[in-house]
Amino acid sequence: MAAKPFKILCICLTAAFFTAAGAVGAFAGDAENIEIVTVNTNEIMQNHPAFKEAQQTLRGEAQKMQQQMQNKGRQEQQAAQQQLQQRSRELQQNAMDDVRADIQEIAKEKGYNYVMDENALISGGKDVTDEILEEIKTD
Repeated sequence: MAAKPFKILCICLTAAFFTAAGAVGAFAGDAENIEIVTVNTNEIMQNHPAFKEAQQTLRGEAQKMQQQMQNKGRQEQQAAQQQLQQRSRELQQNAMDDVRADIQEIAKEKGYNYVMDENALISGGKDVTDEILEEIKTD
């Protein structure tokens, strides 16, 4: 599983999503009341129950597939590997959707206009990673 490209993709998607979603609300509201916060997307992903469940599911499916492919030909093994990669992408996307929904819900509750990945913001913004993680743990 290519973890590093996935993390980069998560950061980019999260930053783009929250920037676009926040821009709509910011233009509708008073500029003095805009609150920009940052999160460590990787840390939230690694600690989110949906992501942990996706990893566990994928490990189980990979082990099962590995056992099934022990005495199979190279072509069958390659097809199984491609199937596993597709499954990995599906599980990761589902987990990312859950993380995004939780962050959005918490941001709305706390009145945050913009939630950005800490790597997407050069200056400013309050880091609320710990707050988000705490809220996720209590849900």
